[in-house]
Amino acid sequence: MLNLLMLKIKRLCSLASYRTPGMRKIAIALICILTMGSSSGIKAQLLDTGDAERFFSLSGRIGFNTSNRTIPTSNVSFYNHESWGTGFNIGALANLNFKNYLALQPGLFFESRSGNYAMATDQNSIFNQDDPYYILSHWRAYYFTIPVMGVVKVNLASNIKVSGEFGPYLQFQLNESGKGLLYHEYSAIDGQIIKYEGKQNKVDFGFKMGVGLQFYQHYYLGVHYLAGVCHAWSRPSGGHNKSWMFTVGYDFKAFK
Repeated sequence: MLNLLMLKIKRLCSLASYRTPGMRKIAIALICILTMGSSSGIKAQLLDTGDAERFFSLSGRIGFNTSNRTIPTSNVSFYNHESWGTGFNIGALANLNFKNYLALQPGLFFESRSGNYAMATDQNSIFNQDDPYYILSHWRAYYFTIPVMGVVKVNLASNIKVSGEFGPYLQFQLNESGKGLLYHEYSAIDGQIIKYEGKQNKVDFGFKMGVGLQFYQHYYLGVHYLAGVCHAWSRPSGGHNKSWMFTVGYDFKAFK
């Protein structure tokens, strides 16, 4: 069945050569992954329901992220735009392996996040000003993030597993810096660089979800989305944190 699937992908690649370079690259990547998994010549069981050989193991992760923090639209009357920023993430996971296909995965990550936003408003909920003002700002923050995810693993081939991962996370802000330009027509601080009076909440709760690929029992590639549930801002109240996380990792040998 795997050989038949590879034949179809190769046929797709041949067709793609007359279409777009992007389709051709995707098809070639799929062929490479399937070839890696089939090189041992051993057929893999799609869902291995057997007991895990060892219950506990550790994993290391490192990567980058792109994040955003929305601003509550109820406080911005004219214009509001948030741009995604970049950061890094590094952390460790504990794998509690109940079955070969099922695990619970608590972890601890150190994250850097950033973003930009621009707004124009005549409301006084942020700076207690009655006249229109305009803001251009950049922010960067550092966090400890503690996810606890359920993991379901499926065997694509003898040496390749794909996992679906989902669970809640708790996040603690360690430090933040943010300055920008304030333009206020009737104020002495017009055009000055200032530190904003808006306050960010230091604790966030949300959900982390994503997929991962494990190669040869140790090497890992993952993509996850983090959606904050709590309000990102305490003044003005509202908004949410959100992030895409891209990681590579190594899964260490399990402990008995």
